[in-house]
Amino acid sequence: MSIADHFDHAPDAGFVRSYDSQAARRQFQISLVLILILTLAAFALGLLVRFDEPAGSNAPAPATHDVHFAVASTDLQG
Repeated sequence: MSIADHFDHAPDAGFVRSYDSQAARRQFQISLVLILILTLAAFALGLLVRFDEPAGSNAPAPATHDVHFAVASTDLQG
């Protein structure tokens, strides 16, 4: 005997074989509420993010004599 011979034709829990307009409307409303909750959560997280300026932003720009460039060894010989 195979499993197909004893298959239970009762509907599975959590699965609906057909939808009526009321069930579709309820599912749509739940989806809208979940989207609203996600939007509010993203907005709240956006308010909590701090965009601090870098620590040395008030320091004056370095003078040109403070900038050092690497020189290739072939430039030193010639």
